Amino acid sequence: MNLSAAHFAARRRWRRVMTGIGLVLVIALASAAWLQARQYQLLNGTRRYQDDYLIWSLFQFETEYLKLRLALEQAAGPSLAVDPEQVAQRYEIFVSRLSLVESEHAALVLAHHPDYQRTVARTQDFVRWADALPLNAALIRDHPERLNEVIERMEPLADPIRELSLTSTHHVAEDVTDRNEIIRSQSRVGLALTALLTALTLCFAWVTVRQFKRLERYGVKQHNLAERLHEAQREAEAANRAKTVFLANMSHELRTPLQGLLGMLGLMKEAPLTSAQQEHLKAANDCARHLLAVLGDILDVTRMEAGGLTITPEPLQLAGLMHELEALSRPQASAKGLALHVTVDEDVPAWVEADPTRLRQILLNLLSNALKFCDRGQVACGLRCGVGPLGEDLLIFDVSDTGPGMDAATVSRLFQRFSQGDASTSRRHGGAGLGLEISRRLARAMGGDIHVQTSPGQGSRFSLALPLRLAPLPGLPARTGTVTSLHERHDTPVTGLQVLVSEDHPTNRLVVEAMLHKLGHHPTLCENGLQALQLLRQQRFDIVLMDLHTPQMDGFEATRAIRELPAPRGQLPIIAFSADAFEESRQRAQEAGVSSFLPKPVELEALHACLQQLAARPARPEAA
Repeated sequence: MNLSAAHFAARRRWRRVMTGIGLVLVIALASAAWLQARQYQLLNGTRRYQDDYLIWSLFQFETEYLKLRLALEQAAGPSLAVDPEQVAQRYEIFVSRLSLVESEHAALVLAHHPDYQRTVARTQDFVRWADALPLNAALIRDHPERLNEVIERMEPLADPIRELSLTSTHHVAEDVTDRNEIIRSQSRVGLALTALLTALTLCFAWVTVRQFKRLERYGVKQHNLAERLHEAQREAEAANRAKTVFLANMSHELRTPLQGLLGMLGLMKEAPLTSAQQEHLKAANDCARHLLAVLGDILDVTRMEAGGLTITPEPLQLAGLMHELEALSRPQASAKGLALHVTVDEDVPAWVEADPTRLRQILLNLLSNALKFCDRGQVACGLRCGVGPLGEDLLIFDVSDTGPGMDAATVSRLFQRFSQGDASTSRRHGGAGLGLEISRRLARAMGGDIHVQTSPGQGSRFSLALPLRLAPLPGLPARTGTVTSLHERHDTPVTGLQVLVSEDHPTNRLVVEAMLHKLGHHPTLCENGLQALQLLRQQRFDIVLMDLHTPQMDGFEATRAIRELPAPRGQLPIIAFSADAFEESRQRAQEAGVSSFLPKPVELEALHACLQQLAARPARPEAA
């Protein structure tokens, strides 16, 4: 602590020293700038007033006066022959010089002279009188006797014009002397300021060099720290990539046996079984689906941490969504003897903009929890409109139950990861404790939130509040997210398709083969993408079912190779099915050229709908 305090005190002292030096430099520089501006102003004034030019102009005016008078006297005399045109031209030159005396600059410089205005006025009167004669070559040639009158009128102008010229010369000389003295005094001040600036600059340079040395040492430390941080960042990114690869592999390794397990369980439903065997089969199927749901929750959390989950709003019919929720939840409610009520207020709009997949995921999780923890009474799901704290319009889904309720401690950890409402070792309900945490994060990603109202013995109410955004196209068909049935897609089912299946897992090959036979198609099985490519070159197929992760040649590479084949083989519909359900794999598959994507485990109805849809599509257009 003492070293830290001393360090901060030293920094404060240096800061004050640097601030003082900086202020002195600013003052000195400002003074020098003022001095330079003043000198520039004086020099600019010298240029602006054009004193030398004024002296020359008045001298020329006086000279032209004398020349005109001499020319008139010569023209009036009897002995000399003078050209009248030259005399008239001399008069015009004299008149032009008068404009120099009348200029704004001359008036400014000679304003203090008492005879300036009088001299200018008398000269102007003479010019007006001479112009009225008019004083031109004709007058000089035909009436030389009148020139004596002109000379008499010019005589009184001689002394004032000469006096005006002498006055301007004295004034300019005095002004130049004063300016030179001011400039010399200011130059002395400038030299003193320059010496001060030099000393301050040297001092500042010494301080700067010292500080730069400190900064250089500090920069070396920061560089070393940055290198360590970059190394740690690279290690963290490598660990994150390794985690992503690990999760992708785990997803593949877990979903692949689940595909075989669920597929075999589905096929066993068709076999003649006793009631006890049917109960055992149902229990096994429920366990497998519960394991699949937990795996899906873990992958959802991983996607959220990596920013891989996106919200895609689209027109959604709320009545269809609520009807679907009721249909999906009714069997669970009936099995427990619970009443299920689904209501929609009259003021709720028919169509809104929302992500149907994420909204359905949240509501199904809330309904599933309510049905799971409620043992008697009823579960209700209501949809209403509301107003937020800032006056915004909200769409509110209320899921309530008459279950045991929760205390404050349970509510405080309700939305925490891997936390269950009943955390005891003897809890009756399973779950990974991820559903509510995922639901709240999805709700907030959609611009809303989830709130809970509950108390022990009084049941619970979960409210999902989302911004109300009306759909711009209310005439679109309802999107519910369920697989469209065969009769909704085609009046006549498509059967007898030649389906090439690339699958490396033996059990999954048996399951997919049995599913395709049950749907009325003819499967041809192989173990990897290389074998699938060879079979495509030898036989004709209608559709390819391609596992993405196979040995020797994976599904991505095989799909790209198929797309390079000539038509029609290169245009065959390719269904990618994989236990790797990450978004990156979907994008890679789409870039490779697949027509559709089915995540494992594949349901019979989903496979059937996908085959029907692709079988009805036209062939892929040939590449340009």
